[in-house]
Amino acid sequence: MVDIRPFKATILNPQLPIEKLVCPVYDTIDRTTHRKYAMEKNNIIHVTTRGYDMDRDEYIRYAKKSLDALKESNTIVERENPGFYIYGIMFNLPPETLVQLHEKDRRSSYFVFGLVSLVKVEELGEGNIVGHENIFETNTVERYEVMKACMMNFSPITAEYSMPGHDLNNLFEKYLGFKRPDYVPNPERLPIVNVTLDGNSHLLWELTDETLVNRITEMMAGKNLLILDGHHRYTASNTMRKKDGIEYTMMMLMEGTDRALLLLPWHRTVRNFSRDNLETKIFGYFSVVWQGDITGEEFYSVLRERESEYDVRLGMYDGKKYTILRADEKAVRELSGACGETVGLDLIALHDWLINPVIRGKPVDDVYFNASPYEAISRVDSGEYDVAFLLNQFSVRDVEKKAFEEGKNFPQKSTLFLPKVAEGIIMRQIG
Repeated sequence: MVDIRPFKATILNPQLPIEKLVCPVYDTIDRTTHRKYAMEKNNIIHVTTRGYDMDRDEYIRYAKKSLDALKESNTIVERENPGFYIYGIMFNLPPETLVQLHEKDRRSSYFVFGLVSLVKVEELGEGNIVGHENIFETNTVERYEVMKACMMNFSPITAEYSMPGHDLNNLFEKYLGFKRPDYVPNPERLPIVNVTLDGNSHLLWELTDETLVNRITEMMAGKNLLILDGHHRYTASNTMRKKDGIEYTMMMLMEGTDRALLLLPWHRTVRNFSRDNLETKIFGYFSVVWQGDITGEEFYSVLRERESEYDVRLGMYDGKKYTILRADEKAVRELSGACGETVGLDLIALHDWLINPVIRGKPVDDVYFNASPYEAISRVDSGEYDVAFLLNQFSVRDVEKKAFEEGKNFPQKSTLFLPKVAEGIIMRQIG
């Protein structure tokens, strides 16, 4: 049984201009983004995210010093009473992201709810909590060290649960007095945090009524949790459980069938390889089913076509043209049998057949993970990378099957969960 508990949240002081103090979650921040938010001396980024000119030990010391300064200046404050929290995110998507989605999933705006609580940590896959993605060990070590030094969770790990009747989300809407995606503020239920970051609205409501807290606890009893975003932070929390006796971590629990919960792919850009070698590998496993000068509806429509679970398709951009490759089905079946997996075969084929055999250096140096196809294409056009591979999106059902039925993980950076939480909206002082 999943063990959830209320807690006293730490938030940015509502009397301050907190729109200047929040930042995107740490693993989405590049050098330019870091520079932008770090210009504000009290921005939470100084605690949550390592600067590109710092080594890890220096960052840990700097984060602790920065956090102490935020506490002393009353920039962050702890709530008086323990409770659960409703985290709402209103967001929209740019055209280059919308085009990746099936038409039925495209909307002018999205509004998702999550329950923020403490969750008792356990070994992934040995109880009610599972992951779905491999991790980078060095990132886990850094997350553990900054959590241990600061004794803080800075943003909630995101996980999904199944609730076909939507009972919890219905309870939230009834309690707050509006139906999503519309938002009409209720004077009696105003959020304790309401801030806009990069065009997305982040809202946080506090639930301290004991009867309501007990009802929510009962509703979540017996649920299985699938981590969507925050595998490194969860693994770091598990390390803290084993080494330091800290049994709970902060998580945001979201209904898997919520229509505003989206999963998109991370696209790959690659450099430092032999083009002749790559072409040999491509024509050994794939055939060309579409080619053109631009991406758009036709490109993604062909990319999304699936005649069977062994129909593997990859988009590719080499700086001159866009191509859709379809893998030989017999080879895919053999690959599936060898690895014991049917979900995510496009990613497995991409790495096993094309990327890993051709790059001359290390993946960490010569493969870049891109949140949008536009970003991937731009990196090729700039000459920073030589080829981009554009991938299909997964569904929550795909991820559930991978985790609960196959008992396997996707490769690192396979699923891009949207929307992303922000750093500084809700935090928790450990212990």
